[in-house]
Amino acid sequence: MNVINALMQSKEWKETAVVIAWDDSDGWYDHQMGTIVTQSNVSDDQLLGPGNCGSPKANDVSGGTQNGRCGFGPRLPPLVVSPWVKPNFIDDTITDQSSILRFIEDNWNLGRTGSGSTDAIASTLNNMFNFSEEGPHVHRLILDPQTGTVAEQD
Repeated sequence: MNVINALMQSKEWKETAVVIAWDDSDGWYDHQMGTIVTQSNVSDDQLLGPGNCGSPKANDVSGGTQNGRCGFGPRLPPLVVSPWVKPNFIDDTITDQSSILRFIEDNWNLGRTGSGSTDAIASTLNNMFNFSEEGPHVHRLILDPQTGTVAEQD
């Protein structure tokens, strides 16, 4: 919280986006099964039983496939803090942690990682932002680090 407060109070705030993501820990404890986006056809994929994870699709910039990556793990939505985000917006775009990498790659025209990295097929985070010509919403919401209550806002 202290880091976010400091960023909001800095002159760089108007050019900042902080993406908070949690490690998925490979625990299948979610009540809702994630979408299968990375099909695989090896016996290692035990999610739906051997051989029941679809046929692999190209997921590499070179057109290659990667087996042994059946679907997503538990749903862990990212939290985005930025003057550019849509206020009070919940995005239902199917993303994964490589969507953060894709956002960085696209924003700075870096190209894809390659070698089977899922950034090549990941959804973008762009729906969470409003990059309109009117500029960022530079409102600040400073939270008390001890209680989490609003300490200051403009």
